[in-house]
Amino acid sequence: MPAAPAPDSPSPRMRLPSTLDAVGPETHYSEVERMLRGEGWTPCGTGDWAFALASPGGTMAARISPFDPVGPFTAQLYAEAAATGAVPRLDLHRRLAGGADLLVMEFLQPVGEEEAKAFFGRVRDGGGELAELSAIVHRIHAAALEELPWCGPLDANPSNVMRGADGRLVLIDPFYADGPALYGMAQEDPDRFVTTLPPEQRRHLTEIPLGCSGPWPEAEREALRAQLQRADRERPAEDLIAEAAAADVDGWGFDWLTGRATEERPEWGYARLLARAVAGAEVAIDLDTGGGEVLGGCPRLARDQHVTESWPPNAERVRRRLGPRGVIVHETAPGAPIPLPDGTADLVTSRHPVAPDWPEIARVLAPGGEYLAQHVGPGSAFELIEAVHGPTTEAQRRGRHPDDEVAAAEAAGLEILERREARLRMEFFDIGAVAWILRKCPWWVPGFGVDTHREQLLEVDRIIRLDGAFVAHSTRHLLRARRR
Repeated sequence: MPAAPAPDSPSPRMRLPSTLDAVGPETHYSEVERMLRGEGWTPCGTGDWAFALASPGGTMAARISPFDPVGPFTAQLYAEAAATGAVPRLDLHRRLAGGADLLVMEFLQPVGEEEAKAFFGRVRDGGGELAELSAIVHRIHAAALEELPWCGPLDANPSNVMRGADGRLVLIDPFYADGPALYGMAQEDPDRFVTTLPPEQRRHLTEIPLGCSGPWPEAEREALRAQLQRADRERPAEDLIAEAAAADVDGWGFDWLTGRATEERPEWGYARLLARAVAGAEVAIDLDTGGGEVLGGCPRLARDQHVTESWPPNAERVRRRLGPRGVIVHETAPGAPIPLPDGTADLVTSRHPVAPDWPEIARVLAPGGEYLAQHVGPGSAFELIEAVHGPTTEAQRRGRHPDDEVAAAEAAGLEILERREARLRMEFFDIGAVAWILRKCPWWVPGFGVDTHREQLLEVDRIIRLDGAFVAHSTRHLLRARRR
């Protein structure tokens, strides 16, 4: 059957959730799923590489893949061939953290096998009314073959032809990664594999659903993860350092360290406590919010939610992430007053505040209002800091001590309701992880640079290769206080 002509107007659809405005290369795919489910989207299918959610009105579908090298080429096809009417309407495409991919498109219905085969044949051969689409498909496919080591031939699976709500046939997924070849190399030649596909493009390699070809036993997934992590760590130190020097360190996401470093988490679960607190607040402000990663994970925010951030790249990230949710973003100078009138907040929060200004916190809290925060404690990561920077002083090791912070909070008029402390093990498995975290947290080693501190980095690399990891410790304390 010939393809229906391009419709005069797009098929009906609801508006995209505004929360998706903040989705980008630092967003974990599970966060996107959580956002959409919170907006009423529901599961509507699972394949080998991705799972899908349908919009509440059934007019759009979101395809979420934990790992999809060809996602950008599919999105390019939808955009460049839109005028033909023979590809889905593309509502949104975003690359996500770690090589994941999000495509939001019109909702489609299945087509009979024979009809689908005939349509695909005309696309492949470039006949008649599908000649323009065919030319675009072959051009983009040629680029994918040149760029991607595991790009397969055009996928003739009949399920890749579907029907829009207006009756037209569309080509949905003609490009694919050759899974057996890709995963085969990962298993059989991991040392070559890790130099072919950078870690930031494959962090969720073992998390694809395999809804059609599975199951994939968790023990096998874990074995592959361990094998690739070992191969990553054994790359030359100079390669690992160069990779870390070029990586993005904006925001407060730490996905780049997945498989390369670990840090124990306090047992109290700050994210859960924060979510509960802001959900019940009228006016709240989150101090030093970074890119809004922690607050953005809360399903509900305060009715009048504010945040502060002093570093411009982070301030821009939090605007994109939380602005669509109605959050008021204050880009403040370090040490500036909290931008709220006296006694107006019933909740002040912070995860790892830079330097808590207790009089200011007490000033903006209404009587009975609460402060909830997780603070970095004294001596955090000092084993690593001293290995790179040199010996620290007693005053430096005393900094951020909970005794001192509690005394300052009480002097400002706050009553301490809860104080909990934890000492947590940190492990760095390759020197790239060390170089990256020192760039991410520049106050650890002031003036740090991969060139100025190369000798120290190479010594840490020697320790990692000898012991399997560089071990340090962080300290954290939870404080919950109330304005008297």
